[in-house]
Amino acid sequence: MDDKSVKNGAPDETEKSAGGGNNNKFVWIVLAVMVVMCVAVGVLSSVLTAYFMRRGTTPPVINTEGVHQALEGVVTARKSNIVEVSCNGGGIVGSGVVTKYEKSHYYVLTNAHVAGEGCVKAAVRFDGDDGYYEAELVGYNSFYDVSVLRVAYADARIADIDGSDVFNRGLDYKEGEYVVAIGNAMGMGVSAYEGIISRACELLEYGGKTVPVLRTTAAINAGMSGGAVFDVDGNFVGLGTYRMSNSEANGGDHSTDVENTAFVVPVSVVYPIYKQIVEFGDGGEIGIMQLDFRRAASSAVGWMGFHSLGFDCVYKNGKLTVENTNVSALQSGDVITGVGAYSVSTDICRTAGEFLCYRLGSHTGGQLRLTVTRNGSEITVPFERYYGYAI
Repeated sequence: MDDKSVKNGAPDETEKSAGGGNNNKFVWIVLAVMVVMCVAVGVLSSVLTAYFMRRGTTPPVINTEGVHQALEGVVTARKSNIVEVSCNGGGIVGSGVVTKYEKSHYYVLTNAHVAGEGCVKAAVRFDGDDGYYEAELVGYNSFYDVSVLRVAYADARIADIDGSDVFNRGLDYKEGEYVVAIGNAMGMGVSAYEGIISRACELLEYGGKTVPVLRTTAAINAGMSGGAVFDVDGNFVGLGTYRMSNSEANGGDHSTDVENTAFVVPVSVVYPIYKQIVEFGDGGEIGIMQLDFRRAASSAVGWMGFHSLGFDCVYKNGKLTVENTNVSALQSGDVITGVGAYSVSTDICRTAGEFLCYRLGSHTGGQLRLTVTRNGSEITVPFERYYGYAI
């Protein structure tokens, strides 16, 4: 009896284990369902967020490795090509770029406002030298602010850039690219400043004229006019010529000067003018094809007047379109698509440079020919009196 009453009064161990196992399974099932629901909610939230807050594609990774080493290499390799330029016994102090060594003379490219009209006696000091060497003015063009000097020098220790890929009128450069400006900053010796190309081509109104330039953040301080701007491969991008300053208009007050803004005469323009000066210079102003520029309210690029050729154009919807013409083969509305082998683009600096590669008279290069589109048809318009010399 005793044994029976004990057995009926309490469950045995087998019954306890079975009941506890069922409870544990239920708990795990609940936890598993909760985890699945959390995951599902998370995934759904991500999908909805991606849908309603979707943006563009993932930005590409930019590889900056070696940029600063490249800049250092450019300064090391090109600094010796930069010289100090003095005019009229120190009246004007600027910079210059050694382009080549020929017949015991160095040719130095600089600005016309450094060594041009009024420069009776020019002198050049090479990097690392103590004294100045007397320089001869080969010629200059004041509109584009380009001048060339020639200096007698016994030692051909500086590398030529003329005739190499370093000095290439067709150089391809883009906005955002690193550049280095090297020049005689503040008349205190040759030094370098890095920056980027902030605008690849534009029209600058300066001193009563409008000229095609590129804009850079590399400092072009006083004394650096006529110095060089190079890209990270050491290629000549252009002449450092203008810096943004309102000090003259404000009586010498520099408080409104604009930092990190300077303007460069690009290689596409400098190269053909330099070539003309070297070939035809006699110490004075060099006459080149007459081009006029101005900004146009109806155009994002601008207006170009080809007075030497007898017509003018404006960029309409990015296309160089004839507005007025005295040339019988051209009509208003014609679109100029080619200058020689060059396909016209919205780069007004490059387009201007291509026209400047031709000169009135008979020379060694080919005849100037324009490719024109009219009503869907393509025609060629020759200019019999203009021939190339630097193409």
